[in-house]
Amino acid sequence: MSLIIRWSIVFYFFQSSIPALAQDASLGSFPGDLLDDVSALPSSENAWWLLGGIAATLLVHEIEDPEGAMRGLDGDLIDPIVDFGNIWGDIRVQAPLALGSWAVGSWRDDSEMAGLGYDLSRSLLLTYGTVSLTKLAVQRTRPNGEDYSFPSGHTASAFSTAGVLSRRYGGWVGGIGIGLGVLTGLGRLEDNKHFASDVVAGATIGWIIGRTVAREGSGDQSAWQLVPSGNGLVLVAQF
Repeated sequence: MSLIIRWSIVFYFFQSSIPALAQDASLGSFPGDLLDDVSALPSSENAWWLLGGIAATLLVHEIEDPEGAMRGLDGDLIDPIVDFGNIWGDIRVQAPLALGSWAVGSWRDDSEMAGLGYDLSRSLLLTYGTVSLTKLAVQRTRPNGEDYSFPSGHTASAFSTAGVLSRRYGGWVGGIGIGLGVLTGLGRLEDNKHFASDVVAGATIGWIIGRTVAREGSGDQSAWQLVPSGNGLVLVAQF
């Protein structure tokens, strides 16, 4: 029996919420909390971030000059700085930091460290899943001739971490996370691995997912959700 997915908009004028983020940072809670994160992504706050990111990506796409960006960032002074950004955004750095924080925090019974690692781990998984699917769908060639340019995975990873840090701590901690994300994006341009629009799109994806995963409370009460209805699914806007 085939599954028919029926998209429609139903407005329920009553108070409701997206499931709250569980406080238990155990491995057994991971799948359920990951599903809650996915259900929390469609929100009015994220819609504004997404619209802004799309607009910025389209604008940058019209004026981007990968060769010019590479030359401009290849100076003796700035080159070592942006090279660090390439290292920071690498999954081989981000994943151990996330999983290590989660594991060490759990082992030491440090709920703050464990919670941070738990958020970072879920955020990275969702970010790389989204980036990978987008790369396969878009099939954009990199400025250096390689495949899978759009969006930038390194930049998405760095901004995923920045989103978590910004939501959890704000202030200078969030600012450092954003600064490292910017360095990562510049590093991808300096290495001629990405167009500027790839970087902006990656930053948007990572930022939205990171801040969503690290959300507090019951979430956005005007969010959109998919709910079962008859022989399909209904897209519901809740107010």
